[in-house]
Amino acid sequence: MHCPPFDDLSAYVDHMLKPRARERLHAHVEDCPDCQRQLQALNTLRSRLQEMPSPELGFDLGARLQDQLRAASDRQRQRRPGWAWSGWLPAGLAAAAMASGVWLGGLLVAGSAASLPRATMARVFDPVPPGGLCAAAELCNLSKGMP
Repeated sequence: MHCPPFDDLSAYVDHMLKPRARERLHAHVEDCPDCQRQLQALNTLRSRLQEMPSPELGFDLGARLQDQLRAASDRQRQRRPGWAWSGWLPAGLAAAAMASGVWLGGLLVAGSAASLPRATMARVFDPVPPGGLCAAAELCNLSKGMP
């Protein structure tokens, strides 16, 4: 077996490996002097880090940050009281313009369709629809039994 990566040895020292991986690494370490030296160095480093004194800030950082965040949100609310409405205004205007365009288009189509006879509406399914260009003269003369 090849020596495991350094990260695996570090996880082994910190007891962060899954049980099966821990057993495999333990079996390897028993026979590998290089890994034993690295594990000893990692254990020494870990114990020295735990012996170091924990620094004290002299103030409560969490409370100070919460106060600053609360003050910033209060300033923002005072500055822009109608911020929610102003964010929706452009989208609302665009939706209203689109709806009115669809409504006016429906009126135009409905008004022109009401004045045409029903048979003429079916001409859309002809080889050349009304207003279309004829690709060949014989196609323009087809009527499919419609006037």
